[in-house]
Amino acid sequence: MKNKIDLHGLSHENALIQVEEFLLMNSFRNDLELELITGNSPKLQEKIINRILKKHNYTYYIPEYNRGMMYITDSKIY
Repeated sequence: MKNKIDLHGLSHENALIQVEEFLLMNSFRNDLELELITGNSPKLQEKIINRILKKHNYTYYIPEYNRGMMYITDSKIY
């Protein structure tokens, strides 16, 4: 089941907290998929990648057709 988080209107720090909290609280699931809406913010995406995803070994994908979103999973499907 894919979950979605929209980070529009949040400060970068609050967005990072919300994303990390969701991922850690759902890390027990074998089929974790998260659709993350970041909007046009490469800086926020970079912070999410460097501070959370790399640290906890999550896989991510930013689609070419919509650079304002990220797909995050705990498997190597992307």
